Amino acid sequence: MKYLLKTSYPCLVKTEAQSEELEENDLLEIEDEKYLFVYPENPRQTPFYINLTSPRENEFYSIIKSKGEKIIFLEPIKRLQVEAKESLSISGQTCDVRINDNYMTFENGTKKITYMCPHICRDYKVFKVKNFVCVQFKNDFYAFNCHKNKLSHIQGDELNFDTDKLVVIRKFNDSFGRERKATYKFEEDINMQDEEFTKNSEFASAELVPYRLLESVKAKDFSCALTFLSDNLKKNIDEEKLRQFFGNINSFLPLSTTEFITLCEKQKNFVKFEIQNDKIDDILIDAL
Repeated sequence: MKYLLKTSYPCLVKTEAQSEELEENDLLEIEDEKYLFVYPENPRQTPFYINLTSPRENEFYSIIKSKGEKIIFLEPIKRLQVEAKESLSISGQTCDVRINDNYMTFENGTKKITYMCPHICRDYKVFKVKNFVCVQFKNDFYAFNCHKNKLSHIQGDELNFDTDKLVVIRKFNDSFGRERKATYKFEEDINMQDEEFTKNSEFASAELVPYRLLESVKAKDFSCALTFLSDNLKKNIDEEKLRQFFGNINSFLPLSTTEFITLCEKQKNFVKFEIQNDKIDDILIDAL
């Protein structure tokens, strides 16, 4: 049997004989296949398959007959918004937590906070500790302070919560193979109790010194960053000044071994380093 496949969204389609990436409104000819597997580009859309020996219309696709041709049309995905709700009591006050695929809402009677999550909200657990309502995912931890109506979000590659402490391990894909282990204690607020960095290598050739300093600043490993500065520069810069000087770097782009573009949340900067005796002796930063 021959079909024409038309899609309303970007996706990857696979049969036993072929695999094709399709853009919106693309048309694909399929003949003598038993199954068709569809993988939408949007991660929030669910993959599905079509039995081509006996296709039956559903919410994912419709079948159109036109001029002797059979066209399988991949419908725009209509996702049901299924919302889970849990209610927890904190110091005699009820806090309602609502979670669906896209967002979380915390409501305690005096205030309602809605947070659009950067990940799909699946496979989680909800619990309370002291004055916090917590939602833990594999790599994301949320804590809503019911007394202060404040939501905190902590990310990591490994999250381990026990009693009133959260241990977060984050692995950085940098030249050090750096890992950061941070311990947070839940009291009236969430306070970092301990922070430890581990690295595979301390050596850096002179031309890699600026790159490794920026890696350290991005990881917020400022004690390591200071080791790349000359004694003269360290007289005027400590860890806090280094933090303020560079800001919250999300990523950086090398232009040369001494010139970079750094990207912060709301700012792009041009950064130039001067090297003396294998150490950074001066840093110039200009906003772009």
